Amino acid sequence: MNRISSLAKVCCFFSLLLLSPSLIAADDIADAEASFNYITSTLQTFRSSGRLVNNPGIDGSDLEHFIALLDEAQMRFSNQFNNESAMCSFYRDPENGRMTIEERAELSISFLRDLSERIALYISVNAEFKDAVNDQFGRIVLDNINGVKSESVSNQRLPSSAFDEAATINFLDAMCT
Repeated sequence: MNRISSLAKVCCFFSLLLLSPSLIAADDIADAEASFNYITSTLQTFRSSGRLVNNPGIDGSDLEHFIALLDEAQMRFSNQFNNESAMCSFYRDPENGRMTIEERAELSISFLRDLSERIALYISVNAEFKDAVNDQFGRIVLDNINGVKSESVSNQRLPSSAFDEAATINFLDAMCT
């Protein structure tokens, strides 16, 4: 009886381990999406105005290094779907103009990694970004970023969920222009 009870406890423990990652992943991917929006909107605003709007505590001497850190994080988040990616090259290729937009969009989006691999990548990049901010600029700057990133708005988004046909086309149009 003890052996069965122990086995049941082990099975229950492993079941919880299998369920917990999906619950944790939902929070982690939401945080990664918020970080991506913060990074993208901050870089977009900086490039258009030359100013760091909603400055998280970066002084002038660290500005160039901070922008480089944001650039690196954005590149790591978006290397599969940025304007220079194979996905966008295929989507924009005039040779593919003979296909319907729906067919072209479906084939273009297939250049992305599997959804679970993308989510794992985004969570990893987000953790590395936050660690780099903490290591290089301190906990106060990281806390300030975490405080404003939920309010950040960007016309770009992470492909962190399955898209329907219209959402796929909208995503490709936004990323590949």
